[in-house]
Amino acid sequence: MDTTLSVLLSGFGGGQLPMVFDLVVPTAQAFRNIAADNPLKKLSEADRKLLYSMLKVYAAVTTPTRKGRSDEDPLESVAKLVNAAAKLGAKLESDVFHGPISDVLCPYIFSFSDLPGQLAEFSKVVGGKLDLLGKRGHKEGNLYGFFLILASEFVRLKAGQHYDEHLAELYQAISERALTADLSGDAIRKRRVRLKKCYPDLYSWTLERARRACESSATRDSS
Repeated sequence: MDTTLSVLLSGFGGGQLPMVFDLVVPTAQAFRNIAADNPLKKLSEADRKLLYSMLKVYAAVTTPTRKGRSDEDPLESVAKLVNAAAKLGAKLESDVFHGPISDVLCPYIFSFSDLPGQLAEFSKVVGGKLDLLGKRGHKEGNLYGFFLILASEFVRLKAGQHYDEHLAELYQAISERALTADLSGDAIRKRRVRLKKCYPDLYSWTLERARRACESSATRDSS
């Protein structure tokens, strides 16, 4: 059974997505359903399976029912908790470890003296990573859009240019949903340009993942 890219996303979207194990058949079917002159058909089998996986995940996390949820973005909830950790650490430092009864509590809190600092460092490190995904209200969309931009950059590295219109055609074959103005080749290009301009760190991270995907498929092609 092919395990080029087994994917299980849970939590972020309020549930679990199907895990993709066997990519051979669905990948072949998707590429049969695009035009004969689509340049993506020139990709190797390993490249096709990786590209299929990226677009399949994007299709799964952006279904209308998932996008239409009214509950709070879990990423925003986590970001709030991470930010609150630093505030809690500062409060513990001032009110507990250096508060009016700190001498009384000393036997019990002595072994936890590094807790405020750890909470502050936790908030700084994890909060910094979450900030890469964007400002408040944009994190989830940027996270899910990552898979689409990853696919676009993967195509560029493998084929010499982005071929966004042809990528949009392949996405339509994979998602089995009609293309809209939101996912035309021009829309993909605009999303990529916006990500590069507004979230350069996230864009750089996406490029690095695209390069790693290229290395992975090259290894498979040579084996």
